Amino acid sequence: MVFIVLMSLLSLFIHLRSKEPAALYIVLLFSAPCLAVGIGIPGVFNRVLDLNLPRLLSLSLLLPVAIGLWSEPSNRSLRGVDLPAIGFWALLTALAARQDDIASVLRLPPGYFLDILLPYFVFSRIVCTRQHLDRVLTAIVVAALPLAAIGMFEFWRSWRVYYVVVLEWDIDLITPYLFRDGLLRAAVTAIEPIAFGFLCMVAAASAISITDRRISSRWRSLTVLLLLGGLGASISRGPWLGFALFVLVVLLSDSRARRTGMLAITGLLMAIYLLPMQVFERLFNLLPFVGSADRGSETYRERLFEQSLLVIQRQPLLGSKDFIAAPELQVLVQGQGIIDIVNSYLQVVLEFGLFGLALFVSVFAVLGGQLAVRWLRRKDEAAYYQGLLGLIVAIVFTIATTSSVSFIAQIYWVSAGMIAGLLRRPEVLNPAPDAERVGRDAPALQGIRVLGRGI
Repeated sequence: MVFIVLMSLLSLFIHLRSKEPAALYIVLLFSAPCLAVGIGIPGVFNRVLDLNLPRLLSLSLLLPVAIGLWSEPSNRSLRGVDLPAIGFWALLTALAARQDDIASVLRLPPGYFLDILLPYFVFSRIVCTRQHLDRVLTAIVVAALPLAAIGMFEFWRSWRVYYVVVLEWDIDLITPYLFRDGLLRAAVTAIEPIAFGFLCMVAAASAISITDRRISSRWRSLTVLLLLGGLGASISRGPWLGFALFVLVVLLSDSRARRTGMLAITGLLMAIYLLPMQVFERLFNLLPFVGSADRGSETYRERLFEQSLLVIQRQPLLGSKDFIAAPELQVLVQGQGIIDIVNSYLQVVLEFGLFGLALFVSVFAVLGGQLAVRWLRRKDEAAYYQGLLGLIVAIVFTIATTSSVSFIAQIYWVSAGMIAGLLRRPEVLNPAPDAERVGRDAPALQGIRVLGRGI
């Protein structure tokens, strides 16, 4: 409760003194352990909202921005990817009514609003130029950099830095320490290692995608290396492959990047060749598909997919609120007494059916399709579109390897929103001579340019 009060006071100060609350929402999003605490009404409901840091920041930072944006008629119009995104939120909100108790019916819709609709709406309306996009990408990088350094420290010392905070909050974790092949998987404030890896993957892709030429290649390279260090410390193979796909998309979509990419790959291969054999074997064992470490994880994912198909067949259209109790899934209970749905798409279709899955997938399909069309039509903007397209591909792949735990959902809804904002306003994609002035006048992101100069 003390933390909630302090963050609320900080948010009030930000609104009074800062002109970029939306950007600071990203900077603060990962600043504390992402764990939920039930908030209730004494004597009425024990729990009416599961409140965590992302939801607290949505309430205190994004909601006032959204109210201001809604007052402008142009922001109320729906275009392109707005339809499936808002449709997905509306479906989830409507399906909350099938819960057995009134407390759950009242608790779920506010969570969906704070997790999905509010981040998407705000960032799809405040990002309308290349300069705005660069500032949001810079905010993601700035937020992730210190966590990447802490993650490498956790990996090196085999010690979870933020676990003491969790203990002070009197919250019990099912698995406070996760190891793979005897190595601690860093998690930092994400609590879950794969969520931390997802953050580092998105941040590294964002650092590469920033088009501001004022950032020197030396600082950009150092930034990416630090973020990749955090990605490696998470020992999360899904985000590893996701970043590899991002790089592949960039290399295939822009011939100018191929030479730099090939040089980087050659240097990486030479570094691996020079490693001692024992270290090389350890790294090889951690690789997906070919490594021998944690083969049980791959077997579990295969069984989860097969058993989930049996459950989906019974209620295919709208899913089931009690899917986790299905006998077909109960055979997957792990030693901790849980069933880990390690696939966001399965998570959606099991609970919200094929309708929910179609709307969810459509958000990313529409964004990816529109970016691909823009890239094909305007090859002069290749360096601009390739990073965004690669980011979407990396996200779409990686969430197939994990459920939307921790702040994963907030990351991909913010990413979807900022890209949708650009695609809503194609007339400003080629900056006019006064584009920088337009960027300075944008109230929600003004000032983040100063942060960007430090990278």
